Amino acid sequence: MLFTAGSFWLFFPAVLALLAANRALLRSVPVQNAIILAASYLFYGWWDWRFLGLIIASTLLDYGAAIAISGSSTQAVRRRWLHLSVIGNLGILGYFKYFDFFGTELKTALVAGGFNANWETLDIILPIGISFYTLQTISYTIDVYYGRFKAERNLLRYAAYVAFFPQLVAGPIERARALIPQFGRLAEFSWVNAYQGTCLIIAGLFLKVVVADNLAPEVDTIFASYATLRGGELLLGALYFSIQIYADFCGYSSIAIGVAAIMGFRLSTNFDTPFLTSSLSAFWRGWNITLTLFFRDYVYALLRKGNRTESRIAMATIVTFLMSGLWHGANWTFLVWGAAHGGLLLAERHWRMHTAVPQTRLASLAGWACTFGATVLLAVFFRSPTMTVATGFLTRIATEFALPQAHRTALIYVGVSFLVDVLWRGRTRLDRGLNLAWLGSLSREVAETLLFALALIFVLVNVATRTETSAFIYFQF
Repeated sequence: MLFTAGSFWLFFPAVLALLAANRALLRSVPVQNAIILAASYLFYGWWDWRFLGLIIASTLLDYGAAIAISGSSTQAVRRRWLHLSVIGNLGILGYFKYFDFFGTELKTALVAGGFNANWETLDIILPIGISFYTLQTISYTIDVYYGRFKAERNLLRYAAYVAFFPQLVAGPIERARALIPQFGRLAEFSWVNAYQGTCLIIAGLFLKVVVADNLAPEVDTIFASYATLRGGELLLGALYFSIQIYADFCGYSSIAIGVAAIMGFRLSTNFDTPFLTSSLSAFWRGWNITLTLFFRDYVYALLRKGNRTESRIAMATIVTFLMSGLWHGANWTFLVWGAAHGGLLLAERHWRMHTAVPQTRLASLAGWACTFGATVLLAVFFRSPTMTVATGFLTRIATEFALPQAHRTALIYVGVSFLVDVLWRGRTRLDRGLNLAWLGSLSREVAETLLFALALIFVLVNVATRTETSAFIYFQF
């Protein structure tokens, strides 16, 4: 079920009505969690009910493993249960996401070596959201193992945490200590939360429907015909895709946070205007924040543990970003994208350690230009289906460059995306509203309401005039 589909906007009010009835008549936390769990399974099963078994299996695996970890008296037993949880979850993820890729690569290598490898690939369907809820459940058992969170013994509460529908299929990836306690109380309705949540929903729909979906055709056209276009058009294609995926994913996260807020739950901020940052490290502190924190806390910290030499830091950084790239997709292009980001972060670290960078506007502007340029160019690897396409695309930008004669009208949506970021900068949390202090005497609440009303009008016009809406890009991951 898509946030942009009409079926969701029939489903969501029905869930709110059931929760309201429970608050008015029963005030029962278990009933509330049962409603949320049933709604979440319906939400996910709307796409393909057969894959509900994977969520249930992952839930039961980690629920039991965490309890066994907390009840074990020996470290060896605790470690075995942790390994069972991690290997079990990664095994399921690996089968659905990477089996075909590595099988195909092995087949190619054997054929190249003169061996007979004529098996057929399985064409395994990737279940939506499996990469997100798998990381969420793994983080839970790891936190229980290290004593950061007590094992949740209420299965209904834990199952609701795993399957919570606003963030089930594309995040934010929530830590157990932040979200599970919210299922231990009755979620109360608040007009303040409802207003703030509605604003985030409108902002998210605007980014998705108005910005991302209007850029999508231009991106598809440019990447499909890259071999016949000059470098200027290709550079625009890379720029458009960078803005498209940002508006698409940031839009999804905003809608998810807004939907949860109206229900009485608080989710983590997942984007903080990354394209306005002046360094790559700051970019990653603002892009897909919950995923970045997962890799920082559960991969990088483990690799760097005990030895903080520069060589260990470099190894930990590169391996972490390689794993981040592989998490995004089973393709060499994602591995190159991850390795390149890791290498650039190390270069930036080295630069800052050995160069006194002046804190001036010019230096910040230069830093922004380098950061934005690097992320746009590396996005070519993220979007390209093969390394051949990616290298050919970038080669034509470098060797066949000419000012673009076409595909320029979509620059309007790039500008709109930056305008949204300027209004949001430093205020992306649920309770902070927009950055409107520059309006002076005009009421911020009035101006904010007018802006969101205008954004909603644009959303409705785009929905009414478009025959179909693109699925969220991160569903494929």
